[in-house]
Amino acid sequence: MKRILTTLLAASMMLAGTSMSAQNLAIEAGFGMSNTNFNVANLYKANADLFGGTIGLAYRVPLAVEGLGFDTGLFFGYFTKSGIDAFAKILDNGLSNVSFTEEYLQVPLNLDFRIPMSDDMTLMIMAGPTLDLGLSSTVKEKGSGMQYRIYDGMLSDFTKYRRYDVLIGGGLAFDVMDAVRFSVRYDYGLVNRNGGSFTGGLLKIHRSQLKIGVGFLF
Repeated sequence: MKRILTTLLAASMMLAGTSMSAQNLAIEAGFGMSNTNFNVANLYKANADLFGGTIGLAYRVPLAVEGLGFDTGLFFGYFTKSGIDAFAKILDNGLSNVSFTEEYLQVPLNLDFRIPMSDDMTLMIMAGPTLDLGLSSTVKEKGSGMQYRIYDGMLSDFTKYRRYDVLIGGGLAFDVMDAVRFSVRYDYGLVNRNGGSFTGGLLKIHRSQLKIGVGFLF
């Protein structure tokens, strides 16, 4: 996995260096849904659907091929929801109806292709990986107020998380008058985020996300 990430990053940087004549910087924010899927040997399955959003800076570098570009940036994501029962279903520990909150930093490394639709509108098709770093992942009981930090294994070794992930996905965006961008994107996590030693390879945890955003171009 580390070799794959290194190759992707090196290739992206080489492509980005081919043309620096016109860059696009954008401030983007959007609403999103994050789904964490727990699968125990295909016998027990549960999902935690969280809602929130992302905000950050996006940077586009046109490449040598007409219409082709390299996209990167830095985004902060916050997702939360109350009434989550996934941990009770998987662990049988009575932790039902809890709140589940996660925060992430994300760095997209994507290629895009721009297609002019009119003088004032351009369609952009994008695809590629996104590097994902978990900042916090917390489960909170409503009644007692107890908080469990999953990255530290405080809930149990069964649900201990790995902080890093590599998401792969794509989406569409419309740039209007070179000033405003409307976008939609879906990504799926390739890394099994189960970091617990007790369950070994039995438990698989994968995260996916869908987001709809708006941005302002500079």
